[in-house]
Amino acid sequence: MKKRVAVTISFSFSVRYLVRTGLLEKLRLFAEPVVCIFWNQEDLIEELKSKGFEVHVLPASQQGKQYRETRLKIDYWFRYFKLKSKQKNLEHRYLEKFRATKKIIIDRLREYYNAAKFLIPGYAKRIHRREKRLLITDTNYNAMLQLVDELNIDAVFTVTPFHNKEDIFLRAAKARNKKMITSILSFDNIVKRGWLPVNYDCYIVWNKHNAAEIRRIYKDAVELNNNSVYIEGAPQFDFYKMPEYILPKENWLQLVGLPNNDRKIILYAGGPDLLFPQEPQFLKHIDDALDNGRINGDPIVLFRCHPIDKVDRWKNIIGNSKNIYFDSSWAGASKLSYANVTDTEIAKLCSTLYYTDLHINVCSTMAVDGSAFNKPQIAPAYDEEYPNSKHPIRNLYYQEHFVPIVNTNGIAMADDRNKLIDLINEALIHPEKFITDCENVLKEIITYTDGKCTERVIKILENELSK
Repeated sequence: MKKRVAVTISFSFSVRYLVRTGLLEKLRLFAEPVVCIFWNQEDLIEELKSKGFEVHVLPASQQGKQYRETRLKIDYWFRYFKLKSKQKNLEHRYLEKFRATKKIIIDRLREYYNAAKFLIPGYAKRIHRREKRLLITDTNYNAMLQLVDELNIDAVFTVTPFHNKEDIFLRAAKARNKKMITSILSFDNIVKRGWLPVNYDCYIVWNKHNAAEIRRIYKDAVELNNNSVYIEGAPQFDFYKMPEYILPKENWLQLVGLPNNDRKIILYAGGPDLLFPQEPQFLKHIDDALDNGRINGDPIVLFRCHPIDKVDRWKNIIGNSKNIYFDSSWAGASKLSYANVTDTEIAKLCSTLYYTDLHINVCSTMAVDGSAFNKPQIAPAYDEEYPNSKHPIRNLYYQEHFVPIVNTNGIAMADDRNKLIDLINEALIHPEKFITDCENVLKEIITYTDGKCTERVIKILENELSK
């Protein structure tokens, strides 16, 4: 009999990875997928059921105040004593610039106080014992145990082990001795998403850097249990090797609302408001330069809104522009991250990367996506609105997960407005100067560039489930 494998979906990007790559279809050749979705996405659920998949809508993790406070303390422990990254505080310090000074002082004191307490002998063990007690009494853990029993599963496969909504379900499945397999969704998750409370039987990651992070951070558990860490690339990049996902140019232009002419196209891929509330200034600087004739060749700009951001915050700052066209990404109705990522959305993204002439983004995975299409990557690294010299936006490019990209010289960083405009002009005229390291970016971050990463993950799943 085929083993029943719970496949969790708690985020729109999971749909792209699990469903659109065909991974679910391939999985059921040797297993019985039990799709566990954490929000009621009716069209996706109906689609999967029509294809014969078993689908369940699961309740989200529920955590009481005491449990949340304890997990927050564990997050301090994780960042200061387990992560062991020189760059661990870069994003935290950078984000402080958007808050009131009083709030910064209070939060810093709380942070240092809580971190210092873990220097007390035995304190870490006490906090972890407390977390385990509260897991039972201050969450919906017992209900999740019952749910795991009712699902009658043999294993769990998750690509979002850090997601709060899945947390308690994953803990319950582990407690019931289910085989636990994770394929980390993105190359930044291991060092940016906090502590993994579940010790997985198998970790699947993008690259050698991620593998080293798992072995460093979870060293005791991995070595004690002889857990496997596999480097298998990024299945969501497989689409970029599929010609069928490149729309005819006329269709793509109509889909994103661009005029059908010979003007070159600059793609600006926006970041989320949560991390970059000041980012619209860069788009405004480009718009002003176009109005003033400082950018040669009369190009236009296609702005792609981040899937968990709202395009209105950009439009409100840019105002009416004859140079910029706005496009939205997939986004959910009830919550931005709850969306059914369709093949049409993926084709639009692939075509956007393919037909645009140069790409601009701030410390984003989109720099890797764009490198897959051999396009110049320009990265704003200045801040006129919040010019904090001690914790500048430039520091974000030197976070542990992003350093390999910087080291390849695959992105051109602009340290001021004039440099940004100069780089745009040069990239439009001589793109060949900017793309010499695109292949190195891909090899460093996704390892494999043959479009067969989904197949690699499937082989690992088949092997692990056969044990």
